[in-house]
Amino acid sequence: MSFIALVGPEIEENLSLRYLASALMAEGWRVEIVPFASACQLGDALDAVLLADEPPVMVGLSLAFQWRAHDVLAYAMALRERGYAGHVTAGGHFATFACKELLAEYPELDTIVRQEAEETLPALVRAVVAGTPLDPIPGLAYRDGQGAVRLTAMPAVPDLTTIRWPDRRGAPAACFDHPIAPLVSSRGCYANCSFCCIAAWHEQTLPGKRYRQRPVEDVADEMVALWRERGIEIFVFHDDNFFVPSKRLNAERFEALADALEARGIGRYATVVKARPTDVDERVFGILRDRLNCIRCYVGIETDADQGLVTLRRWARPRQNREAIRIVRDLDLYVCFNLLMFDPDTTLEDLETNLAFIEHASEFPSNFGRVELYAGTPLLHRMQQEGRATGDFLQWDYVLATAEVQRVWELAMGAFHERNFSPAALANRIMGTRFDLEVARHFHPDVFEASWLDEGKALTSALALDSVAGLRRIVDHVRTHGDVRGDEALVGELAADLRRAEDTIGAACSELAARVLRAVGRGSPLTDIGDRVATPLQRGIHLGVT
Repeated sequence: MSFIALVGPEIEENLSLRYLASALMAEGWRVEIVPFASACQLGDALDAVLLADEPPVMVGLSLAFQWRAHDVLAYAMALRERGYAGHVTAGGHFATFACKELLAEYPELDTIVRQEAEETLPALVRAVVAGTPLDPIPGLAYRDGQGAVRLTAMPAVPDLTTIRWPDRRGAPAACFDHPIAPLVSSRGCYANCSFCCIAAWHEQTLPGKRYRQRPVEDVADEMVALWRERGIEIFVFHDDNFFVPSKRLNAERFEALADALEARGIGRYATVVKARPTDVDERVFGILRDRLNCIRCYVGIETDADQGLVTLRRWARPRQNREAIRIVRDLDLYVCFNLLMFDPDTTLEDLETNLAFIEHASEFPSNFGRVELYAGTPLLHRMQQEGRATGDFLQWDYVLATAEVQRVWELAMGAFHERNFSPAALANRIMGTRFDLEVARHFHPDVFEASWLDEGKALTSALALDSVAGLRRIVDHVRTHGDVRGDEALVGELAADLRRAEDTIGAACSELAARVLRAVGRGSPLTDIGDRVATPLQRGIHLGVT
């Protein structure tokens, strides 16, 4: 029997592909998940399909992220050039929004699966095998007999009370021999952030529900099954909205989940979640810490500038950002965050506001970057209407609001790229080191030393404050030097200073991690292995994509 190949990133267990694998296997298909997280895996990913004993009936490509489109499309072209004649489909957030352009410009693709695909993809496989028409299948984009792109009706959103759990093949990632698994307790998003393709994607399901929660009992059943069958001890919730806009309902749901887990006899475990600043509440986060053993929470601060909060359509206000930090600081809960410091309307004053926030929360790992323009988002539409979006559907770009802010951004990236975005970026690595400390604190209290945590916070703060100082050097330079001829020299000097600081702080992090590893005496820290719990800038997983 031939098989179906699902190709996409496996930085973690790719829940999107694994949910689809379960749906296909329920109909009797053999499914192979082919890792393709970066261009360096292209050869192996091609061989998995082209050197198989028999060619797959279908190849499904994960096209969730715009920034990966070139790699994924190159893969499709290479498949065809090397002789694969089967059906190639693609899906995900980006593929859904750009389905017409993709099918018009890339004959290598036969169809696009739009929206969540647990029902659409098996129906597509049945039709391809039987040679029956595609137009009755909801959730497709395809070419008709004349080559024109056609869209079928939007599919109904899957019923989360009956959907099969994701396929869990392969060994899980681990931190100090404590196995890790990602999971979700909900799908969708109730917010309307202007820059977010996820919110825009779920907007398409209206009048269906944009946000759906799984029953607490089902979530508990899956967690306990993972704990018993795979030894999972760390559960990473990838919900876009783990919380709802009600402190009472959040408290009730989290208490109910803790009760359900205890009733099922789960042993030692920990959780990782994401939150908005407006979700952070002393009672709710106390339940998270004390009953659900939360050891890390990513808090989506995004910006502390009033202008940025308006541009990004965030619901928080600066005082709520500060209050969130106060609460997690009082609870001694590890959080990390990113700041989208540069957006289409950013001013130099806004940058100063966000730099002050990093200083205020310097003991919590953070990173900073620019708001990007993603397919389907209100922000992209606005920038197109204003004539400020350049490029094409594969890669949109724009110039910031003023020449001064644009100059700051370009200088910052010249100096900070290695720290923020390189494969070994210390801004991300230190998040992993802090996670290692929390794993050791939770699972190994007999050997854990409080001084390790103090040291980890001090190193985190040192990196954050060094970043603030470097960014302020750039802002001051732009304010006082209208002539750009000195910019290259500034970047060179600043980059050298940043690398020296990174060498010092990075070495201290490595030495701290080595001490923790010697004390724990088992496995490897998460920062030393390839399969890692991705930071928000690294995540490659969303639901319902092929």
